[in-house]
Amino acid sequence: MAVSVEELITEAERFLAENYDMKLGIPIKRNNRLRSTLGWFQHSDREGALDIEISGKLLDYASRAEVLDVLHHELIHYALYSTGRSYQDGCVEFEAELKKHGVSSSGVTFLYGPIVRFNCEKCGKSGYTETMTVLTKHERCKTGCCNAKLVDVRKDVIYGDKREAF
Repeated sequence: MAVSVEELITEAERFLAENYDMKLGIPIKRNNRLRSTLGWFQHSDREGALDIEISGKLLDYASRAEVLDVLHHELIHYALYSTGRSYQDGCVEFEAELKKHGVSSSGVTFLYGPIVRFNCEKCGKSGYTETMTVLTKHERCKTGCCNAKLVDVRKDVIYGDKREAF
């Protein structure tokens, strides 16, 4: 299910050529530190466009369609920025481009990868965390609902096609 950076570059070149008549002039990189942000286009006032980084977790656990959706979103940022148009999330022009290409807007974060599931000892409500140390140190943790012990603590992995956890 994993998507490689080489596949992203090939798709980026195709997408930009077909839709914006431009070439990819920046690197696309995997960033294993991105957690809640699935991808980002980086630039600076002094140096211009720098790169596009995609979450390693997204590349490893999300479906190909979702990875390409994030890539296309970042490529639209890049294309509009490069042509001097409004490229920020929420701008009317940017949001119109997303809609034109059938690409998701920002603000919806999906959960992928390893998680720890648990239940509340008091009320039975289920919960999860991405903090893996909870697996081995759950006796030190309390639930947010009842401030009670965690029970039925187990590791799980979410692979995805736009599935939110819980």
